Amino acid sequence: MSHYFRSLLIIGLFLFSSPVVLAEDWGSRSDREQALEQLKDFDASVRRSALALLADTGMIDDVPHMLRLLRDDDSAVRSMADQAITGLWLRLDNLSAKRLFVKATLALQNGNNKEAIGFLDSVIEAEPSFSEAWNKRGDAWLNAGDIDHALADYEVALQLNPYHYGVMQSCASIWMERSNARNAYNYLSQAMAINPNLDYLIPVIVDLEARLENDRI
Repeated sequence: MSHYFRSLLIIGLFLFSSPVVLAEDWGSRSDREQALEQLKDFDASVRRSALALLADTGMIDDVPHMLRLLRDDDSAVRSMADQAITGLWLRLDNLSAKRLFVKATLALQNGNNKEAIGFLDSVIEAEPSFSEAWNKRGDAWLNAGDIDHALADYEVALQLNPYHYGVMQSCASIWMERSNARNAYNYLSQAMAINPNLDYLIPVIVDLEARLENDRI
């Protein structure tokens, strides 16, 4: 993988991991079932309102319905769907675990990977089904240079949340470092299939396809 394509993927991962609007920051509460129905409305403004309400009142089981709006004709709806879905993934009702998760995120941002791992160990112990804790601990391991532990945590995150296109990109970056084009291609193709708005992945996927084709010759 050339430095150019690896740089594109790193930029994309940075964009995905940038601060997002948390679920509690969206809209006022409303009936969840009505909001799910409004996702199908012909009016884009109604679909946007429904996403705002689901970001606040929705459940993880609602994500497959929201994922469809990543293909919406309206660019604002697509962007809002991405943020609303991520907001649901970040939701954590356990307040003590949530405080630890925030501390871990800040430690990661400051490059304190060991400290972040310690916080995330505690979050995972308290909330083992919270996929974002596994994802962020994978990030911390990766930043610390421990690829094996990073990949193991990412795989658990994907078991808990099989739609997480951000984790798929992280896995792909590891397999590219290991010069495994097939695994990298599979992860990136899956991420694009779920979220077709990841345009920065296209040249990386094309390059991987060419490498795989050359391997067959």
